[in-house]
Amino acid sequence: MWKLNDINQWELFNQVEDVDVRPTSLATSNQKETASPEKSGTKASSQLFYIQKMKQEVKGATIYTPKGYGVIQNIMPEKNMITVKVNNEIIDFERSEVSNDISIQFIHVQAGEKRTEWISFPIQSTAKDINDRINSQYQDPSIIARLFFKGKELEPSNDTLEKLGITHGSKILAMTKPGKSYSVNRFKQVSSGWGYGPTTFDSISFSASKDIRISGVGIYGPSQQNYTLAGTVKLIQGPSSDGDIAATTTVEVNFSVHEKIHRVMFSKPISVRAEEVWSICAELSLTCNSAGGFGFGSGSHYGNNGLTICQGEGDVTFAFLTCPRGIKTNQTTTYSGQIPEIYYYT
Repeated sequence: MWKLNDINQWELFNQVEDVDVRPTSLATSNQKETASPEKSGTKASSQLFYIQKMKQEVKGATIYTPKGYGVIQNIMPEKNMITVKVNNEIIDFERSEVSNDISIQFIHVQAGEKRTEWISFPIQSTAKDINDRINSQYQDPSIIARLFFKGKELEPSNDTLEKLGITHGSKILAMTKPGKSYSVNRFKQVSSGWGYGPTTFDSISFSASKDIRISGVGIYGPSQQNYTLAGTVKLIQGPSSDGDIAATTTVEVNFSVHEKIHRVMFSKPISVRAEEVWSICAELSLTCNSAGGFGFGSGSHYGNNGLTICQGEGDVTFAFLTCPRGIKTNQTTTYSGQIPEIYYYT
């Protein structure tokens, strides 16, 4: 357990008997800290939390020392010492003096109110990790935080804490702003009779001209009564269906006279940077809910006359491209198929 000592420095306590203060768990990125507004006279030492180590000390690894970031040269467990090269100087440190984590103070400003919290990040974390971690706190997906460090906006890049110059006790300002929900539709026409099979899937790749946050996608529903379209929809980083999955949601859509396109929303918005290529993959199956089997024209609605360059709402331009085929056959292309809409915040 980490705790601020009497001279306002962070110390690691292996045994803490004070159970009156319940620490906040940081075991997973989905768990959120409970942070109370600043009160005059409240000591910062009451802020306690657990930390999960993500990388053990090994030779050649980066570690944080009282003199800044360094590279581990030697580990002496019998002496509880670690030798680190810091600024071209070889120094022996006690184990309690070095850390794999960086404790950052965040100052949140929202609707005229201010609160502070401390969050510990593994030393390998990036600016994108920090942005995602802070924005995951907000239940309202229309709220987004802009982060500022040393007077400059902290863009969600892959720059590490060391490269950014973030050290123990660094302060980052988090200013929230309301986001607005937008959408883009890539088809000019809608037809019916799209089929599904065990060896097929539907996927489309895209990029956006601005940084956005994807909140969901639209899929076409069944084109006849008594049919259900079910399966999964995935948001994947990269230009193919084999990339890293950023979000997954299940789908179950029944025929509706009034709604050809049904909204499929992810549990939280996913940040997509300008010009990055992402893919949406839908693995769906169509089943008949009544006796008689499949009739003529059964299937789902689908789009025709698709656009490869499409102007979305909020002054965001989308470029669409057909997702490469894998083991299964991708039926959807830029010209026709599934996944007509993308929903996003700017």
